[in-house]
Amino acid sequence: MRRSIFMVLLLALSAVGMTVMAQNNFERVIKSYNSQLSAHQYLPAARSAVAASALCADAKNYEGAFKLLSNTVTYLNKNHVTADSLPAVFFTIEKGRLDLYMRLKNNSGATKTIQRMATYAKNANNKEITREMLLSEANYYYSIGQPAKGDSCIGRLVKETGSGSGVEDVKKEFMGLISKGVTADDASLVNHVYKSYMAWSDSIAEMNAESDLAKAKKELATAQTTIGDKDHTIKVKNGVIGTLIAILVVAVAAIAFICVMYARSLARNRKLRQQVIIADEQSDAKSKMIHNMSAVIEPALNKIDSDTPEMDNLRTYIKRLGEYSDADSSVTVDESAMEDIDIERYCKDVVDKIRPLLKPGVMVNFSGCKGMAHIAPKEVEIILTDLLKNAAANTPANGKITVSYKKRGAKSHQFVVTDNGPAVTSDKRETIFNPFDVSHQLADGDILLLPVCAVRAKNINGSLALDPDITNGASYVLTIHS
Repeated sequence: MRRSIFMVLLLALSAVGMTVMAQNNFERVIKSYNSQLSAHQYLPAARSAVAASALCADAKNYEGAFKLLSNTVTYLNKNHVTADSLPAVFFTIEKGRLDLYMRLKNNSGATKTIQRMATYAKNANNKEITREMLLSEANYYYSIGQPAKGDSCIGRLVKETGSGSGVEDVKKEFMGLISKGVTADDASLVNHVYKSYMAWSDSIAEMNAESDLAKAKKELATAQTTIGDKDHTIKVKNGVIGTLIAILVVAVAAIAFICVMYARSLARNRKLRQQVIIADEQSDAKSKMIHNMSAVIEPALNKIDSDTPEMDNLRTYIKRLGEYSDADSSVTVDESAMEDIDIERYCKDVVDKIRPLLKPGVMVNFSGCKGMAHIAPKEVEIILTDLLKNAAANTPANGKITVSYKKRGAKSHQFVVTDNGPAVTSDKRETIFNPFDVSHQLADGDILLLPVCAVRAKNINGSLALDPDITNGASYVLTIHS
């Protein structure tokens, strides 16, 4: 009697424990379900809803199970999620509803659900969902006593399932169907599903065998090809070795010849370096001599009380000699001297400095002086100032000087100074930038101004040229490559 009472209490406690466990599982699944809906994770939320409805069905609460699935569909519709946009989500929900109908043996509801599932599976166009659909159809047809249709679904499933992905999932579904048949004591269902499983399993094994055979054949063909390639490689290597020996002999002779030539080249290079050093020293000495000559002669000229143009020209010439010497011995301007400048303001500032030198009525116009330029502003200003002084000296009263800017590329700039004074004669066009040409006379004025400008242009990675197309006056083009 006591043992009977103990067993009853133990069973009661076990029932209570299972109930509490089921309740905890249900709450956990519902919590995940709500979280997934809030995060718009609709497919995981649909799976959670199906799991929760299955727990309700286990507790015989079929009304709650159906209501949970229906509420999920309502929520999706309110959030503009339709079967057309996410067919996989609605397929999952309908699969859960099919399970409920099959538990209740409601064939009418199951048939309608199967039809909706087929539509969703087609729209999803997903291999995994297609396999789930075929297994669900097979289960449905076996349960309503239509094994031929169930076998047809299994046949299609065999074709859909390859030897790789999805095999374990399909096998799990088969085991689930067999387990359901055993639980329901349905020998016919178990028999059909087992036969179908064996047929499917054999087809997978056959595909694996064919795949292994094909792999073995491929490996054999690869091995044969490799052997052939190695034989060919050995023959080629033997030929190469013979060729290399011959080349080595030639190479030794060539190296000996190269060594002799290299020794001669070193001797020539040493001689050239010595010549360069001597030339540099001579150039430095020449520059120092010219600079010293300018420094010595200029004070003496200043003591001579003469205001003749010739004396002014001589003083200017001596001064320019020093500038030419300094510019000729200067190194090229580096990147640290480069700046971004506003071209319009820059040009106007340079012109303002020489305005006092302009003859009455002379106009200075600007053309294209817009935008920004990356140049060495101090060095360019010196050149433009001298070019404008030259233009001011040669432009008659009421004449016109034009300062132009042209961008010739991403890193190329042109400044052009044009005047309408006397044109440069043809005999001077070729020598105008030559500092010591015999045709230059002190009576011509500041004859070293343009040669000094040309050397300074070279020092900023540029050039100075006379525009040959301008014959009414003169136009000097300063091109800079920044």
